Amino acid sequence: MLLCLILCLSANLNAQNGSEKRMVQILADSELTITGDTNINKFLCGFDTKRLERSKEISFIQQGNNFKLQNAVLTLNNQGFDCGNKAINKDFHALLRTEEYPTISLEITELTVQNDAQALAKVRITIAGKHKNYSLPVKIADTAVDCFTGTLKLDINDFGLKPPKKMFGLIVVKEDIEINFNLTVKK
Repeated sequence: MLLCLILCLSANLNAQNGSEKRMVQILADSELTITGDTNINKFLCGFDTKRLERSKEISFIQQGNNFKLQNAVLTLNNQGFDCGNKAINKDFHALLRTEEYPTISLEITELTVQNDAQALAKVRITIAGKHKNYSLPVKIADTAVDCFTGTLKLDINDFGLKPPKKMFGLIVVKEDIEINFNLTVKK
């Protein structure tokens, strides 16, 4: 979701270089989900975007189409995810070690605007106390409100997470998951 905040900046910036600050606002109709597979079926956990901080001030330095960001951190409370039923929610929170690490942190460190419809974001994700850096493409739709969509694929083993096994190991969660976002930001 923080990706949309940063992309909103890039869509509305002038061509000057230097350090700037912008206030951005995430709208309530934004969506964020985590999807994954077991050896039997798929699962989807949606984040309640009403739990997000609505406005945030972001600092950045622009160098051409590249933006170096500061304070571009979005913290997601793990309790904001709903996987559809209590048993799956319990397994999801056990996987994330929610009692010990109650939040997931997404920090945008850099953004490179490739064209009017696409950017490349460098993101540092913290899950269960472990950090990992990713680069991901983000699609931009410039309408009455800015809309940003994308998917980040990651391996839960990179964060030291162990997939839960159910029914004596007959049902196993696969290591690869996707974070999908469709975010809207007020201009």
